[in-house]
Amino acid sequence: MTCADNHNFLHRIQRPTRYLGREINAVIKDPQAVSLRLALLFPDLYEVGMSHLGLGLLYAILNREDHIWAERAYAPAPDLEADLRARRRPLTSLESGTPLSRFDLLGVSLQYELGYTNLLNMLDLGGVPLLAADRDDSHPVVIGGGPACFNPEPVALFFDALVLGDGEEVILELAALVADWKANRGTRRELWQALEELEGVYVPAMFAMEFDAAGVPRAIIPQGRRSTVSKRVLDDLNRIALPAFPLVPSCQIIHDRLNVEISRGCTRGCRYCQAGMIYRPVRERNPAATLAWVEAALAATGFEEVSLLSLSIGDYGPLAGLLQSLMDRLSPAQVAVSLPSMRADTLTPEMMAQIKRVRRTGLTLAPEAGTQRLRQIINKNLTEAAIMDSAQRAFAAGWQLLKLYFMIGLPRETAEDRAGITALARQILAAAPRGSRPRLNVSLSSFIPKPHTPFQWERQEDLLECRRRLHEVKDRLRQKNIQTKWNSAAQTWLEGVFSRGDRRLAPVLIEAHRRGCRLDAWSEHLRLEAWREAFQAAGVDPDFYLRERPLDELLPWDHVDCGVSRDFLLAERARAYQELETPDCRVSGCQDCGVCDQDRISLRLEDSLVLPLAPPPPPPAPDPLAPYRYRLTYAKLEEARWLGHLEMVGSLYRSLRRSGLPLSFSSGFHPLPRVSFYDALPLGVESLAETMDVALAAPVPEDTLVSTLNRVLPAGLKILLAARLTKRLGPPGQKSALYQVESPEPVFESDAAANFLAQTEFLVTRHRPKEDQRLDLRGLVAGLTVLDPQHLELDLRRQEKGNFKVTDALTAIFNLSDDQARELRIVKIKSS
Repeated sequence: MTCADNHNFLHRIQRPTRYLGREINAVIKDPQAVSLRLALLFPDLYEVGMSHLGLGLLYAILNREDHIWAERAYAPAPDLEADLRARRRPLTSLESGTPLSRFDLLGVSLQYELGYTNLLNMLDLGGVPLLAADRDDSHPVVIGGGPACFNPEPVALFFDALVLGDGEEVILELAALVADWKANRGTRRELWQALEELEGVYVPAMFAMEFDAAGVPRAIIPQGRRSTVSKRVLDDLNRIALPAFPLVPSCQIIHDRLNVEISRGCTRGCRYCQAGMIYRPVRERNPAATLAWVEAALAATGFEEVSLLSLSIGDYGPLAGLLQSLMDRLSPAQVAVSLPSMRADTLTPEMMAQIKRVRRTGLTLAPEAGTQRLRQIINKNLTEAAIMDSAQRAFAAGWQLLKLYFMIGLPRETAEDRAGITALARQILAAAPRGSRPRLNVSLSSFIPKPHTPFQWERQEDLLECRRRLHEVKDRLRQKNIQTKWNSAAQTWLEGVFSRGDRRLAPVLIEAHRRGCRLDAWSEHLRLEAWREAFQAAGVDPDFYLRERPLDELLPWDHVDCGVSRDFLLAERARAYQELETPDCRVSGCQDCGVCDQDRISLRLEDSLVLPLAPPPPPPAPDPLAPYRYRLTYAKLEEARWLGHLEMVGSLYRSLRRSGLPLSFSSGFHPLPRVSFYDALPLGVESLAETMDVALAAPVPEDTLVSTLNRVLPAGLKILLAARLTKRLGPPGQKSALYQVESPEPVFESDAAANFLAQTEFLVTRHRPKEDQRLDLRGLVAGLTVLDPQHLELDLRRQEKGNFKVTDALTAIFNLSDDQARELRIVKIKSS
């Protein structure tokens, strides 16, 4: 990855927008004006990392400090990695193109175990030694954070420190500590000793691990002043301001919307759920502050959808009032609101009515188990009647598609429980009104006994049994109105090993990285045989970590305190075996899990709001002459040339929303600003002569329209001219286009151009999947002028069928190689 001023590799890779780094609201500072430079690393692809709420929050918190510059880096896709290694170039930050080895601090987001080899790959490509013990004072300090840190041991040897729990406050304490250590030229040992003093910070070097002959942990030996490390808790979400200017991605990402966390933690107590344990207690965000932030953030970003995030969104007390207030404000701008997976018993008709005011965003129910008995074992506390009632209401409100989540391999699961998944799915389909066309998206995941849950001692099914059970369920679900998705058994197997692993897995990770294991969370990249070889080479039996653990066995994470007591987890495990439910503490009082001290750390709940937070703004008076249409001529230059057509369309839509102009919207299921685009440019081609039409709900002077849009457009896009259309016009005629072309090498020979122009016909074979085509290129070239061996002008005609890309035409005329063609700098000067 490199900065926008050094994108000389983008023509060689797929999806170059992953690596542009000049997104809307990205922070650029003068490196000479800051005292600490920090890179936030997300060990997965850009489209995953940019979807993660936590990284964006830390990015904003750090960059509010004038003396700190926080940048970002994401895992490279295989094509970029190969290019970097071939050219012996380092992995660098997005914002400035600085190699990772030159930062003071690297902050790593550890969201899931299948990203561990990605992290090693990023460190290796960035020029940073993998092991903390191999780094000297010239190397960056490497600190991790995220839910995977609650069993830090498999990756402990790669980190100077790891943060347990909430990072909003501790991140600035870490930055200050590293800045002081750097200024005082301290040793690595002094750094570790200082880090150990911070609440919620685990320093692996301050603990030694002993194992018996069978590989079972025998002792966790403190080397410093702490015997355990307790998680950091942000007692009130409202104390830390949300980002005023959230990042806007350059390309489509996994969760491409404005996300806001309205609550953290969950009191439901599902016994398989690690997040429900480690994020306790519940802390809710103020609804009025949330509403104000959403309005401001939409103005700063232009997103068309807002997602309210929480582990149990339906339990957020003020949800009904917040939803109505949001929709009163957002529906005129055609901004939708979506909710994540909901408990069936919290989904009300009023919520559905609000959500569908703009469009019916996805609706997800999470029964998790196919039978009531198994739901009681896992403490889901959800009856079949409640599930069916929610499905019926959703179908009646107009939803045709519902998403369902189920888990396979839960403790004490039977064949009847697995059959119950199919039976429940079919019951839900049958609940749809007659004449409708209901569909289900069913997601299947396999149970992993995560640390700090009541099931942390349970056995995980091995690879073959996991695969067998998945096939058993998904084969039963085969019918035309059910689409089934599942995590592969191999991914579940790997995640299970590293979820409950220990430090003996560090050599396995190094060996797997050496053998090319990357992007293991992506099924198309997972290389199971290479992993088997890595385990064998390191002398580690992976299935050792899947076994049931005796209750008196020392667990590799026993020195890590998530706040939930061991006694509570054991009691919950016993209640599971008795098929007893445990009530929600926010309803039935404290269940004595150990997290709350009833002083600083406790439930922080907002008052429920039945009515909207504030009256909606008055609707604008209808304009009988609307819409008002304008034809815009715009340039697409520099880094914007790497936006694919759909990426550019999305970017322009968001720019229009940010502009504050009176937009006119299309009708239908998915309302969008009324914009017509013409003639998509090939990726990498620049232009001074692109055209689009925009419809507005009120008239705007042409010069105001131009200046307003240019203030909000991303780098490389610029409006050159706006003209009011007094009547509807067809697409602008583009019978030919004039291009200026520059090559870094002298490849344009005058003799080749003269020979081409002398021909009456110049047949070129164009390869197509079904059948090759022979096309006449000569008839499409209206003019060709070689200015010198590195520059030329090409006038290329257009016709209804059989057109040529500029690179294809020049390749044929001058016999260019693929590399030479990709390196051409092409600018469309005008069209006619």
